[in-house]
Amino acid sequence: MKKVIGFLGNPWGQRLTILVIIAVVMAVFQQNFFRPSNFSSILLAISLYGIMACGMLFVVLLGGIDLSVGSMAAMTASILAMSAQSSGYTAAGFITGVLLGLAACVAVGIVHGVLVTYFAIPAFVVTLATKYIVYGLVLLVTGGHFVQIIDKGILYQLGNARLFGAIPMPEVIFILYAVLCAVILGKTVFGRRLYATGGNPVASKLVGVKTNGTVLVSYVICSISAGIGGMILASMNMQAGPTTAGGYEGNVLTAMVVGGLNLAGGEGGVVGAIFGALLVGIINNMLILLGVPSDYTTFVQGVIIIAAVSLNMYTSRRSQGLTRRRTKKPPEKIPVTR
Repeated sequence: MKKVIGFLGNPWGQRLTILVIIAVVMAVFQQNFFRPSNFSSILLAISLYGIMACGMLFVVLLGGIDLSVGSMAAMTASILAMSAQSSGYTAAGFITGVLLGLAACVAVGIVHGVLVTYFAIPAFVVTLATKYIVYGLVLLVTGGHFVQIIDKGILYQLGNARLFGAIPMPEVIFILYAVLCAVILGKTVFGRRLYATGGNPVASKLVGVKTNGTVLVSYVICSISAGIGGMILASMNMQAGPTTAGGYEGNVLTAMVVGGLNLAGGEGGVVGAIFGALLVGIINNMLILLGVPSDYTTFVQGVIIIAAVSLNMYTSRRSQGLTRRRTKKPPEKIPVTR
């Protein structure tokens, strides 16, 4: 019994238990869940917000957040689609669209970093504001309409080609990007500075770590990740517009929480972010197969976030010995004077 309690008290034990529960439920109610084609569709779906989750990881490790990833994806997708369309779907138009989209991501990321570091504005406020600003710009540029992609050239191949005729290109890009992020975090000086800044920014600054630059670069990486996801999504859907990647920020944030990342910063890694994205994809797929109306998906995500945060907090407090019951001392006897 102690081993079971210890297993459930471990973060990875909790995550594996959730997967087992989902597998049992689907084995009883919907056996189509275990078909290889279904798992392929799950991996294809999570490849998009998996890339965004890897970028969001850099910000979360600092104790920050970025609520604008969905709008950033919509902006880059629209820029790429409009550039490709205006050039007649040439390679030059595709490259121009990619460069302009990434440049816009870098600009927004710099704005985030400057406002958070030099103006000390909370990341929640900054990114919430830019979320609506970017969405508004996309609405103005596109006129509120979707930009259709009608040519099956290089832009189409970005989201629909298959490596060796079997592996979808979005999954390949996701794997390569996840490996790149893991190397940056685990093998570079910037990665060590990032963990140090997220763990204790005051001490990091005292020992000479350039914390402001670390924060700024992290927000730029997060914005670029959202842009890459948006470009792939535009290619997959063969269109782009204001509602492209709508609600993706919810999936990304849920992946962060479910993946066991410490929202206070300083703890976590790419493996946790990927697992969180995978679990979110599995849960969304489960709801679809069980015939749960799409209106309930957001409700379920909210419940998952609250449950995951509560579980993470309890596990953290338990590991620190803060949940142990205090032994009550017997009341002291008051001497009676005669």
